[in-house]
Amino acid sequence: MGPMTKTLANEARTGPTSNTFWPRSTSLFLLFVGLVLAVVSFTVVLNMPELPWHSARDAELRATYDAYRSTGTLLIKETGSGSYYTQAPASGPWSSAAWDDDPGSYMIASLMSHITGSESPYPGLGLVQALLVSIPLIWLPMAVARIFRRARAGYAMLLLPALLWIVNNGTILVGTEYGLSDEVATLRVYALYGIAASMAFLSLTLLLLFSTYRLRLPALIGASVLIGVLAGFGNLARSLSGMGIAAAVAVLWWLNTTGRWRWAKALAAGVLAMVLAFGVQTGVMSAVNSGRVAATGESLEQLPDAHGVWHPLYLGLAWPEPITGQPSRFGIEWSDEFGWNKAREVNPEVIIASEEYDLILKDYYLDAVASDPIGAVKLYVQKTLFVIKHFGAMIAFIIVGFVLALTRRSPQRRRLVAALAIALPTLALGFVPPVLVMPYLYYYSELSAALGMLSAVALGALVWSITSMPSHVRALERTRLSARTEPAAVPADRIRLSVVIPTRNGEQVIGETLATLGRTLNADDEIVVVENGSTDRTTSALERLAAEWVAPPALVVLHSAPGLGEALRTGLLTTRGDRVLLSADDLPFGVTDLDQFRKLPTSDVVAIGSKAHPHSNVVRGWRRSVQSRIFRFLREALLQSRVGDSQGTIWVAGPWGRSFALQSRETGLMWTTELVLAAEQQGIRVVEVPVTLSGGHEKGASRFRFSDAWQSVVGFTRLAIYKDDYCNEDWTRSTRADDEPLTAVAVDPEPPVVAPAGNV
Repeated sequence: MGPMTKTLANEARTGPTSNTFWPRSTSLFLLFVGLVLAVVSFTVVLNMPELPWHSARDAELRATYDAYRSTGTLLIKETGSGSYYTQAPASGPWSSAAWDDDPGSYMIASLMSHITGSESPYPGLGLVQALLVSIPLIWLPMAVARIFRRARAGYAMLLLPALLWIVNNGTILVGTEYGLSDEVATLRVYALYGIAASMAFLSLTLLLLFSTYRLRLPALIGASVLIGVLAGFGNLARSLSGMGIAAAVAVLWWLNTTGRWRWAKALAAGVLAMVLAFGVQTGVMSAVNSGRVAATGESLEQLPDAHGVWHPLYLGLAWPEPITGQPSRFGIEWSDEFGWNKAREVNPEVIIASEEYDLILKDYYLDAVASDPIGAVKLYVQKTLFVIKHFGAMIAFIIVGFVLALTRRSPQRRRLVAALAIALPTLALGFVPPVLVMPYLYYYSELSAALGMLSAVALGALVWSITSMPSHVRALERTRLSARTEPAAVPADRIRLSVVIPTRNGEQVIGETLATLGRTLNADDEIVVVENGSTDRTTSALERLAAEWVAPPALVVLHSAPGLGEALRTGLLTTRGDRVLLSADDLPFGVTDLDQFRKLPTSDVVAIGSKAHPHSNVVRGWRRSVQSRIFRFLREALLQSRVGDSQGTIWVAGPWGRSFALQSRETGLMWTTELVLAAEQQGIRVVEVPVTLSGGHEKGASRFRFSDAWQSVVGFTRLAIYKDDYCNEDWTRSTRADDEPLTAVAVDPEPPVVAPAGNV
């Protein structure tokens, strides 16, 4: 790109707002992709057979479900029913239930009885699980596309289920291990763990989406509160599961604040979000406990403490016995009964999962670790490596995707780093259960959520890198080639305006068109007619017109290979004008477009005589209107083009247009769309001017064929793949010392027929 082209391009550059990267139709298309993913995942989960819980938990779940249907009170059960090891002393018909477990799924199952009306808790749990798995997928393609500012990164999410099937042990569900089993965890992962993972994934994807927007303070506060509340519900589904998500709110504040107190604001926001999450959890449980007290007659102080810590930690020292069958170095067995019996050795009357029980196991755990601290460290390292190996394929894919993208010098790096920062707290928290307890599928909830989100981003990164990296390489060569050819394009006798007229089988209209242009243009203008594959007498008509030409502007007649793009490229490369008008052989707008173009400032690089302009006078039949609407929708959705009409006549700066023609690929109807795309990708403002469609233009037979429609769809897809080539055009200058200019030559099947101005 030469100096003149760069100057014009820089003067005309405009950028979208920080929150808008493409037209609304593209956003709708991305949401449609997300909806497809959501429907598929929802259907898969809903059609799974009921996944029963562990036998003791299943009994507790059914007991709480039946009690709720009878009393309307959550987390109670009929005294003596439910799990045989969570029986607290009770004097009445009802006692507290599920107090040793994460209560969220128990409450969800009970509440869903109002919707399902089922005697079993599992239909309601399955419906909630299906919703939580599918809902985040609706906005996930949008979030990933916005990270890379390329819609195709979002479209790539259609490949996500297949990717997960390959790298995550045969599941197409994203962000959860729900439904999986293996030789160790033979009971398929059920809703107690699946809901917790999907809640975390939902919150993480929302954070990811928010991170791609520039948020004003009210929106930032609202987003932070929403994430904090979701994190609180995540804590109910699984203890502390939401704290990593709440901490990631700090990333949003880091992205959207500036100044010397930026770190302090971000950290404070993260802490406040964690406090809010804890408050939501505490508030919900306080309300539930009030109902339990009223139903059971027990005081709050008599309610057993929920979810002991030391029981699972102590049994976690049983590694590797449950995985390989080899005994633990500490002589501990992976069995709840083993822990119960050890506690009863101290106090035969101890209540399982009570505070006293937990303190007894705490002493056992600390004594075991103190007896062999090095062995304990090795044990935890081995479990860490086992977890990494389990997710090895996902981790490797994530690393490849992020490394490819982060090594690119582009604005996308900031959002990629933000995505990593959002996932990091949950990722770190996710290692705690499988490493400190046991690397079972059931304990991978947070890891599944965080790695699922990162896999989606890595897939987008991989697609973006693959489809744009070749353009970076080709841009180097194109820049060098453009610099070598452009000096020869500066003519000795300056031409003010060149008009390029492609024609194919246009013998009936080309004569009148040239006569109109001959009367309109001046001696310092030129007309370039390019015949391309005519089967009628167009060629002989052009030869006759050139021989008889007497109008002021020069007339150049060329021949090219068949195709509109071939003709326009050949003609544009031959032009010498400071400005070039690309029109049609029937002058669809007469000269109304030319009148409007001449009013534009010289700083405008590309302009279009647009039928979509609100002031255009265009009356079209329904068939052409439908064709135009479909064409525009596809162009907006696949190319993110903001131009209303890319198929009108085009007014372009000569140097820029010739540079584009030298590099263009399209050979048919998509060539003008490629030109507009190139301008938009380089940030050049494309001006649309109003036109008046000639009365006879609509009456003529349309030369648009059904094969052209299919070629347009294929062309849009092709342009979407390599459109980044143009935004990288002046990205890097070539370091090769090629100073000798190279003349651009248009290769034509036949030599041009030239009629100079005033030739008789």
